[in-house]
Amino acid sequence: EHSLGIKSDGTLWAWGANDAGQLGIGTLENSASPVQVGTEADWVLVSAGAGHSLGIRSDGTLWAWGANDAGQLGIGTLENSASPVQVGTEADWVLVSAGGEHSLGIRSDGTLWAWGANDAGQLGDGTFEGSSIPVLVDSDLEWSLASAGGGHSLALIPEGDPWAWGDNTRGQLGDGTTEQKNSPVFIDELPAGEGPEVEP
Repeated sequence: EHSLGIKSDGTLWAWGANDAGQLGIGTLENSASPVQVGTEADWVLVSAGAGHSLGIRSDGTLWAWGANDAGQLGIGTLENSASPVQVGTEADWVLVSAGGEHSLGIRSDGTLWAWGANDAGQLGDGTFEGSSIPVLVDSDLEWSLASAGGGHSLALIPEGDPWAWGDNTRGQLGDGTTEQKNSPVFIDELPAGEGPEVEP
């Protein structure tokens, strides 16, 4: 219920619900119009989750704010933050995605990291235990894109092959089952010409 945006000058703006500090403006007051987050003008990527926010600055550092009851900020605690706080000390983050109560991030070496809730295996580390700090997802693969859903995760390797893990009660992983997976599973692509019909 909140939104984030980066202007062409690199400033970060937020609006909407702010009950957990997900706007990052230092208060818990909602805002019906965009308000600037801090004074920095070097934001390059942001992602709004259910109640938390993630952002990468031009120096490659990763920042998080908002709800943190499941450790989804990745800062080693379960305390919310109404202002951006740095996640670890690494300065090589290139992609980040905020989900329901978990987060995903890719570093410049192609490694994929996950943190937060893991009740459905959405961290993909082979367990169902949550983590308040980033944990490595399948070190045997190099990743190029990742997206965190409500309770599941999707990712691509550079060749374009799709992988998925986490909650699958409605078949959202696309692996032909409704069983949750706590580590990445390869999703076979549909044979040519056999995709779903789309009404014009």
